[in-house]
Formats: sequence, C-alpha cells, structure tokens
Amino acid sequence: PCLSESERPQARGVVVVGRPSPRRELGPPHREGHRGVMPEARGRLRGFERPFSPNQLFSWVGNAIITGSFYALCLLVLLRPALGCGKTVVGIMLLAHAALVLGGFACWLFLEMHPPTRESVFSRMLPDSQRWTKVRYCREHKDVVPGLDHFCTWLNTSIGRSNYIPFYLIALFGTLQYALHVAILVFLLAACGRSDLGVAMQTLIGICVVLGTLVWCAYVALFVFHTHLSVHGIGTYDWILKQQQRPAIELAPRGHDRVPPSDGRTGP
Repeated sequence: PCLSESERPQARGVVVVGRPSPRRELGPPHREGHRGVMPEARGRLRGFERPFSPNQLFSWVGNAIITGSFYALCLLVLLRPALGCGKTVVGIMLLAHAALVLGGFACWLFLEMHPPTRESVFSRMLPDSQRWTKVRYCREHKDVVPGLDHFCTWLNTSIGRSNYIPFYLIALFGTLQYALHVAILVFLLAACGRSDLGVAMQTLIGICVVLGTLVWCAYVALFVFHTHLSVHGIGTYDWILKQQQRPAIELAPRGHDRVPPSDGRTGP
C-alpha cells in the first residue's frame, strides 16, 4: 500500500511504497506542553545488516548444506578406485558446476554488500527508460531506490537499478548450477550401478537429488518470471499492480451487459 498524499515525501517524481514506521512523540512528563519528535530510525543500508530475515538465514544454511553435501557425495564416489563411473565426464561436469557456484557466489556477495540506494557499474548497463529511472521510497531502507523492482526477503535488500543485473545473473547461475547438480548425481547412479554404490550411498544420493530438484524448480520459476518481465519492459511492482487491477476490470459491466434504465412500463 502507498502512503496518502499528506504522508508522501515532498519530492517530485518519487513514488512511495509501503508505510514507514510512525514517529513517536516524546515529552518529559514533568513539563506540560513540551513535546518533541524523535527522528526516525535509520533504515537498512544493505543485506549484510542486522536484523537478518528468516528467509535470508534459511537460504544461507540451505544452500550451504545442499551444495556441501553434493560435493561430498561426488568425492566419496570418485575417490573409490574400484568404481568405473565415467570419472572423466563427471570431473568435467564438476568443473562447470564449480564455475557456476563461484559466479553465483560473486553475484550474491555483491547483492548483500552493495547498498541499492547507491549507483554501481551495473546501473550504467541499463537503459534510461521509465522502469529504471523512476524512484520509489522503500520503507525498509527508509530511502528512495532508483528503478526499484521489489524488496527481496531472501537477500533482505531491495532490488533496483544498481543491482538488478547481478540478481538476474544469480537466477541464471542458480538454474544452471542445480540442473548440473541433478544431472551429475543421476549420472553417478546410472553409471556406477546399485551393487557398487551400496544402499546407504544410493539413499544419500537420492535425497540430494530430490533437494536439488526442489531448489532447481525455484530458480527456474524466478528466472522465467524475471525474463518475462524484461521482455515486456515492466518491473515486479508494476506487474503486481496490474494483477490487482485485473479483477476489478473483469468484474466491471461490459457495454452489452448493461441494463437500460426503465421508464416504468412493463410488457412489450
């Protein structure tokens, strides 16, 4: 919800998103008529700043556990000298996987460290269209963000003009990374054979495949959605507004559905 006109910052071209925390009025109880206004607390500067959101912590722990388990299982299988599981093919796929992990980690680190209210090298790579030049007020940062797309609770920071490209790349890298994650583990199951791996190893690999598939689906949905927005030249916030306006348009009476006013007569 946007603020009312009386609550909007007095700045031309600024769209306010969300309601900032109300200011508390303070006054010493022993002095009547003396009331002061406490300055509003400083907003978030970047993602790496307390308090961390539950989704943010969950993404840190979840990705670390799944990726760490993946590499541990691959090493346990590849270090067995008796297994002939196409180790050369798996090794090449692991190098590609590691490159995607490093690329995604670099994008994630930039997203968490760079304040979205400040310009970056990625800001200059985007066109000066209305989508990327319009500024909106973010209640989490308590500041305006150029080209604000949305506030990401998984990163605990706003996504705008200065960091949208790393955000889009992390969705792409994550999609490719977890696709390779699943492909490598399925290849190991098929190439090594059930008798060579053992029941325990097969179970662990199966669990890692299921978890990797779930994360891959999430990244695919994120990547496809933002690709769709980019093709149509709109942002997430504008897309949400259109979805909210659609039911009202669909429920509005059409021209041929309107009942003409009655003149009081009945019958033909």
